[in-house]
Amino acid sequence: MTFSSKKLAFIFISLILTISLWAQAHLSTQAHQAAVNKVAVTRDGSIFSAGKDGFLIRWTKDGMGEHYQITELDIPLIAVHPNGSDIAVYETDGFTIHRVSVWNWPSLSRKFVKTYTNNIVSLSFTGKGSLLAVGTATVNGMEFLSPSTGRTVSKIKEATGIVSMFYGSASEKSAVLYSPTGSLTYYNMTNGSRKERFTTETQLEQVTLFSNNMFCAGVKNNQIYIIDALSGKTSARISARSPILLSDGTSPTLYYVETDGRNYTLKSIETRVTEEGSAIGNPTTLYNLSGINAANTITSGFYNQGKIILGSQAGNIFSVALGQANNAGKVVVVTENMYDKIYDIASIGNDFYFLTKDTIFLSSYDTGQIDTVAQINGFTNIIPYGNNVVLWSRGTKKAVVLLDLQTKATKNLFTPKNYIENLRLFGNKLVYIEGSTTVNMYDMETNSYSELYTGTGIQDVVLYHGDELYVAKSASSNPRSPLISVNTVTKETVLLPIDGSVAFSLSLDQENGSNVIYGIQASSQGTNSQTTIFSFYPERKTSSAIMKVAGEDVNAFLTMYGSTIYTNIGKSQIRSYDTKLRKEIQLNRSAALPLKLARSGNRIAVLNRDGSVSWYNAGNGTVLADWYMTTEKQWFEF
Repeated sequence: MTFSSKKLAFIFISLILTISLWAQAHLSTQAHQAAVNKVAVTRDGSIFSAGKDGFLIRWTKDGMGEHYQITELDIPLIAVHPNGSDIAVYETDGFTIHRVSVWNWPSLSRKFVKTYTNNIVSLSFTGKGSLLAVGTATVNGMEFLSPSTGRTVSKIKEATGIVSMFYGSASEKSAVLYSPTGSLTYYNMTNGSRKERFTTETQLEQVTLFSNNMFCAGVKNNQIYIIDALSGKTSARISARSPILLSDGTSPTLYYVETDGRNYTLKSIETRVTEEGSAIGNPTTLYNLSGINAANTITSGFYNQGKIILGSQAGNIFSVALGQANNAGKVVVVTENMYDKIYDIASIGNDFYFLTKDTIFLSSYDTGQIDTVAQINGFTNIIPYGNNVVLWSRGTKKAVVLLDLQTKATKNLFTPKNYIENLRLFGNKLVYIEGSTTVNMYDMETNSYSELYTGTGIQDVVLYHGDELYVAKSASSNPRSPLISVNTVTKETVLLPIDGSVAFSLSLDQENGSNVIYGIQASSQGTNSQTTIFSFYPERKTSSAIMKVAGEDVNAFLTMYGSTIYTNIGKSQIRSYDTKLRKEIQLNRSAALPLKLARSGNRIAVLNRDGSVSWYNAGNGTVLADWYMTTEKQWFEF
């Protein structure tokens, strides 16, 4: 980025350092907000679940869940260290971001994070937890990391290729690896040499060991393959409809659930190993899992000490006890949705407005009172406009509506042709981005519509002095700059002196005639990436850097209140920076990551990604409370 040398000195914050987030997990039975990708059981019987919502939840034996969101990304894989306290996590956007980290759960601190350029296909600790085995989708395959530092440790001499299953022995002297190219390979982990390689079935999924690691099982084309782990030969192929395999490695029984598309059945396959050889039994139906149906498509599961643990597409966790007890086979729903998600917040004067799926209500930290303003369905965003609010829905073609807060009357302003990516209010003008390619404007005084700019990769816009449009965008699209200005009358486009891969989250500060545009830009060059908050001065076309973090944080936000910038770059918490006093205050985060901020006077309300609200004192950043809206429309405070 090209910066003016005369303006604000910038603050640099490194994300590579170990992160202590000064936060506590919140305790509830609330489900994940998206699919449960993985469940894992610790030696003391606690359960960890990870989901597409970026949350880790530790479910204790009393049925309560300790919730903590470590990322805004999907978590496809987790692995629990033998000590039960450390947990390895793979997070990804499914495209370019691939990160592996190890977290200490009691302190909610990250020990290290390591970035990769390819998908991670397996993640597991060795038997004593001395190493973290990371299977990458590359020819080099396995990488071994120190669980405390993330330092690469050389263990296997040859390139393993893609490895979708790694199992290390309890002594950590040997390991077996499965490759989707069709091999089971045994290694001596003390000297890194290959002991044996067996050719076996290719492209198996959900590969797991069972029966004291004598057998290996995997799924392909609605069939379960049982493989002799000491020869690679297929011992049995069993037809099964969309099976989810459940194993602890030691039990001679392989459990699995299958579905007919409506209901689920728990089945088992018994194995027997004798001196004369091994035998594979026929599948046995154990229980019809009533209460688990198509609305809760099973996505993951685990068997441990006589209990089946299942995770669903809807974010729920189920347990099923085995054995002869009266409750054997009964499906117990571990999760129970207690909260109503808040989608957006806004401040009008001294009031805070909150939007749920069907209600707009008024409340404040100081009173705690909840006043229902209006019943209205299907909107995700709210913008104050005098004695009214504008309602719209991100990512949809739903009509934009004006709601009169006094009369409760609604008026359809316009219906977009494409989905709305972002909508901003400047005076009486609504400026909105359709499909990341078009910037349009709706004048609420004249009820007129106009197209302001077309391009690709558009992220955000600011309307300056009524006829000058500033567009934050991807630098990979023409014109090749992350920030441009467009004269809405002449359509003249000017590239501005901002470098980086992409700019976003613009905010216009016109207090006391300052006329400054603030925004965020992210840049990435090879393994080096950073995110920067910048200020841009339209009158003289110069810019300054204010704050930087290592790493590319394209989901960050920036909000202005007077001369203060509020931002969550760095992902762990919100930072406020007074541009006049050049003073920074850090706001400790909640159990969930911050999504949006609104301020009224000395009160700050932060909307978190799980729909909760955190209250802060604006003067010192002190956390006042974390509030959740219950399904009974009452505040529940942590």
